[in-house]
Amino acid sequence: MDEIFGIDVSHYQGSIDWKKVAESGKKFAILKCMYEAQSHRIDEFFEDNYRKCGIYGISRGVYIFVGRASINAPEEDAKALLRHLSDRPLEYGIWLDYESEHLRAQGKDKILKLTRIYEKAFKSAGYHVGIYCNKDWYDNVIPEELKKDFDFWIARYPKNDVGSYNGKSSLRPSYKTAVAWQYSSKGQVPGITPLVDLDVDFDGVVNLIGSEPYRKTNEEIALEVLHGKWGTKDTVPSRKTMLTRAGYDYSEVQKIVNKLVAYGKI
Repeated sequence: MDEIFGIDVSHYQGSIDWKKVAESGKKFAILKCMYEAQSHRIDEFFEDNYRKCGIYGISRGVYIFVGRASINAPEEDAKALLRHLSDRPLEYGIWLDYESEHLRAQGKDKILKLTRIYEKAFKSAGYHVGIYCNKDWYDNVIPEELKKDFDFWIARYPKNDVGSYNGKSSLRPSYKTAVAWQYSSKGQVPGITPLVDLDVDFDGVVNLIGSEPYRKTNEEIALEVLHGKWGTKDTVPSRKTMLTRAGYDYSEVQKIVNKLVAYGKI
């Protein structure tokens, strides 16, 4: 299986030279968009990071940290993030960042309810939703129901973490457990001065993959449309909304769909 390498960043990485990041072979970036619920202040570097990832062909996702303040205001948290995004495409969707000890203390039932609130808000807006956590959280905190319903991005580093990748490491999550692995918090990447988290997407299995050559073709997406994956013009969100926010050209995909239907190819 091919593996796709990427990073996740926030204001801690400062100003990033995304051209150099792209030239180093990184294909995706999960970006911090805003601070937690009490302020909902946008991350100081989000706009620049989002724009330049687009310029240099790096697929984009965002993560939202769910901590003490968010526990009491998940609806407002979700609404604030969607306002910041303003319908922009996210090829890697939105990831719920579960690592707060305040959240852990709420117990599985509360975590399940909070997750469903975020899921409803973000999926209704047309975004793919996944969960980020470490191995301990996955094993001992995450409700079993969520393990069946969500893609997981698992963080697990070696004790002597030096930013290197070992695809055969025993720390690597299984394909049944996770679609992506944050394998280091001490990466050194051209174009980024501080250390940075390093990630690998297993064979593009995170939904809605973005940049070439891993991006699905319009023909492949058209077949998915015909098999019902992308809804209709009347669903909420609509097919157009879902395709656009996943970074695809709705009109081009729809042309192919219409041709397949007209020629009886499906």
